Amino acid sequence: MSKIKLSIRQLTVCLFLLAIFAQFLSAQSPQQVKLTQKAYRKLENWDSHFQSWQHLGSITIDSISVLPQKLFVRIFFSKTLSYIPVREEIYHNTVRSIKDQLGRGFRKYNIRLYTDGQLFKELVPNYFRKDLAIDASRLSIKTSRPVPLIRKIGESEPEYGLYNRIIALWPSHGIYYESKLDRWEWQRARLHTTVEDIFPMTFVLPYLVPMLENAGATLFLPRERDIQINEIIVDNDFATANSFILTYGLEPDTISGYGFAWSDTLKSGENPFKMGSHLRFSTTNNNTGFLRYIPEIPEDGDYAVYISYAKNENNVLDVKYSVFFTGGKTEFLVNQQIGAGTWIYLGTFYFNKGINPETASVVISSKNKNTGWISSDAIRFGGGMGNVARRPSEELAPNQWSLKEGQNPQSGNTKKINPDNFEWKLSQKPRYMEAARYYLQYAGMPDTLVYSLNSEKNDYNDDYQSRGEWVNYLMGSPDGPINHREVSGLNIPIDMAFAFHTDAGVTPNDSIIGTLGIYSSITNDGLFPNGQSKMASRDLSDIIQTQVVNDIRFLFNPAWTRRGLWNKKYSEAWRPNVPVMLLELMSHQNLADMQMGLDPRFRFAVSRSIYKGMLKFLAGQEGRDYVVQPLPVDHFSISHIDGKTIRLSWKTVVDTLEPTAMPNKYKLYKRVGNSGFDNGIIVEDTSIILTLNEYDLIYSFKVCAINNGGESFPSEILSAGFNTGSNKIVLVVNSFDRVCGPVIIDNKQMAGFAWWDDQGVPYKYELGHTGVPYDFSRQSPWLDDDSPGWGASYGDNVGKIIPGNSFDYSYVHGEAIMAAGYSFISMSDEAFANTVFDPKPYNFVDIIYGEEKTTYGLKDHSRPDFEIFTPEIRQKIKMITGSGGNVFISGAYIASDFKLSGDTITRNFAKNVLHYTWRTNHAVKSGEVYATDYARKFFKGQWSFNTTCHPDIYTVEAPDAIEPFGNGAITAFRYRENNSSAGILFNGNYKTVVLGFPFETILDKDQRINFMKQVIGFFENDNK
Repeated sequence: MSKIKLSIRQLTVCLFLLAIFAQFLSAQSPQQVKLTQKAYRKLENWDSHFQSWQHLGSITIDSISVLPQKLFVRIFFSKTLSYIPVREEIYHNTVRSIKDQLGRGFRKYNIRLYTDGQLFKELVPNYFRKDLAIDASRLSIKTSRPVPLIRKIGESEPEYGLYNRIIALWPSHGIYYESKLDRWEWQRARLHTTVEDIFPMTFVLPYLVPMLENAGATLFLPRERDIQINEIIVDNDFATANSFILTYGLEPDTISGYGFAWSDTLKSGENPFKMGSHLRFSTTNNNTGFLRYIPEIPEDGDYAVYISYAKNENNVLDVKYSVFFTGGKTEFLVNQQIGAGTWIYLGTFYFNKGINPETASVVISSKNKNTGWISSDAIRFGGGMGNVARRPSEELAPNQWSLKEGQNPQSGNTKKINPDNFEWKLSQKPRYMEAARYYLQYAGMPDTLVYSLNSEKNDYNDDYQSRGEWVNYLMGSPDGPINHREVSGLNIPIDMAFAFHTDAGVTPNDSIIGTLGIYSSITNDGLFPNGQSKMASRDLSDIIQTQVVNDIRFLFNPAWTRRGLWNKKYSEAWRPNVPVMLLELMSHQNLADMQMGLDPRFRFAVSRSIYKGMLKFLAGQEGRDYVVQPLPVDHFSISHIDGKTIRLSWKTVVDTLEPTAMPNKYKLYKRVGNSGFDNGIIVEDTSIILTLNEYDLIYSFKVCAINNGGESFPSEILSAGFNTGSNKIVLVVNSFDRVCGPVIIDNKQMAGFAWWDDQGVPYKYELGHTGVPYDFSRQSPWLDDDSPGWGASYGDNVGKIIPGNSFDYSYVHGEAIMAAGYSFISMSDEAFANTVFDPKPYNFVDIIYGEEKTTYGLKDHSRPDFEIFTPEIRQKIKMITGSGGNVFISGAYIASDFKLSGDTITRNFAKNVLHYTWRTNHAVKSGEVYATDYARKFFKGQWSFNTTCHPDIYTVEAPDAIEPFGNGAITAFRYRENNSSAGILFNGNYKTVVLGFPFETILDKDQRINFMKQVIGFFENDNK
């Protein structure tokens, strides 16, 4: 309890304010004045229930009003009280406590509490109400929903998820053109290896977006979502390289004056969707007519596919689009009555280099049961590089803080300039790094309504203002842009919006800054144009903030700080005409926050929390039940039955935080060779028997769990392949599960991320890494974004995608095994450790350790994750070697893991079973390896593995040097940099080959095959 005291000064001020309102005072009876003064005295030493929230600011009683005729006591609190998450229990306990404090003289009075201009109890979100009546004004007023914008043919609809819900969301700021300095720059400083302009993207793109889409939602982002820097345009006006459109069975009309036209440089006021033409053709009852958009793909990879079409009231609402890719064909129905004149995202697909119509194209069919028009404009593959050029305009206006927008007139602060003195400048960055203001121009938004509200005078202000106006333009009348409600826009029914940011600030004691939620009910009498209360935005913010904080406290840090719920006029909070939350998740400036924020496990959990909060808010708005999508499965395994027949099995993972997140079926995806994954098949159980189609091909699989709320993230990828006539099979065990953030150093001399020690392991890839930190002094002050002090980081990696754990290394190993003439199957380390199986059918076991390493949990620092040789793994290896089986092991930390942790049991196991011991970690900086003369009977040659930033292979920053141990063990490989031992072989009753670097990071495919052939040759050779 904390005491809220009314000082004499406060009482004097309150009485003074009463005195100046003579008219009001004249209505006060002596009894009312006396009772009010009595209430003040009674509550002067009231023990409040708000002690735990004092970190939000001082919570005080501003004034009291007693109405004896109505038996009311009205108590007005400071605005800070409105910052707390209010629940019925808090409200009732507060009223009860105040009534007890007021005593018998007020026992018949009703207590009414106010803060921020409204009743305290009205701050309880509808979602959390049990006794209080639901506030119907906050609920969604949509009585019907239009035909979905995009429907994937053949996919089940997650009826208790987010199917046919449309969400607008954006990750922070992005690089922008600062006209006063005539340069492109970040809107925030580079700190602790990243910058806020792209740091929230590391949550949104790899995690939050797929979670929401897996739940059935359609998403719109005002920034480029595809990290693919290549871009291919196929259009009737222009086609990239040798791309083209094939017309079959129809003769489309070319409609001029409205359509996309590509330009390598867009300048002020240019709208690419009004610079070209588009195609149009009528529907038909037969299935013979189509357009085929065929790109020339510059290199293998994943590419986002965007379509576009022109507006016409006679467009049909179920146009069939078929995307042909290396994994097959995915079909969509698109409602062309909405969303015209911009890029519409269909999905991301894997394409191979070149012109391949059957595996890289988009087909638009003319077949339709409805009579009308089908419009076809440009189709885009890939995100590309920024193409909006900027230079100063004739007037320059100062940057303005979003919260202060409109408070300081800018006309007197503008600066005159001659634009002709400056060249047009591109950002020269991938488009996904640019601010929304530029993508929105490329996406066909009107400048004066959406992205240029300051008449070209200031891009910084335009950018934060554009995000909300873009939401409004997507919807159109009556929810159009703030000063142009009548604009028809794109007629897309947005359900909610979400702005993802991180905040600044440091704490001297390394405590957590924590999570802040911002909403706005201030403008337009607290109502959206459709009449819905803007307090729906508070409900949304409270639900998401509650979910995020509770999950973080449970999973990672019980002391995670819950900051306030601010009702303030930030542009992103008040402009959108739908319920919206501005989330400040954490501080990008504070080391304790960033230790969490750079960890993929934290990013996944927080993104899942945000997704769950959105799901619960929208379900509550619509008065329906919800189901949370499941967690990914584990214990994935492939076992060999006979010939080309295999069994795949896996286990369900229970979500202890969400009882609804249980799967009721699964989807198994297949990949043939190096193509993309197919669309999957439904599996009702946790295992399936398959016969592969062909010998001499590698088949890869991943599994997702499914329920009525959507689809989980995928499992790791396992592969299998059988050579014609080969009865020799290798078991590949994927023991590389680790994902984590970089190691922290924190002592009196320096504090920050020790990139030279352990850079961490991203989940699949890291897109937010700008460069390593160079300022480790907590005393270094922030001066400006070019000199930000403590945590300041380089920018040499801006725009580079840093590979992490792809969970796909059984394919890399298997590819080399197949080339050596053996067959292989693979399984996860969990299945290997816990499955009873006979090792005799396998000629040897290949265990992938990659950058696996004991890493302590973010919550419990005594609980290790990602141990290399667990007791179960040690037992399995002993069983294999005890029966004469051979083992091939590679990994960067296979010795330093037990050395650094002081694990003598594992150290002795490595010595006595695998026959190696630790020599040093951080053995070399370069990755050159050669075979020694000791091993010349079996190994010859030299190989190179990756130790730097590579586009496809993760960095091995700290390989181990290991020494042979015991009779029969020799140094087989050395690092060329210093001739320390890079790997050993043991030749005894069984054989082992152990490498202090990961096999899969050998840079050249032919070198990997050559190495694997020699490993197999050693295992087959009977010469001791």
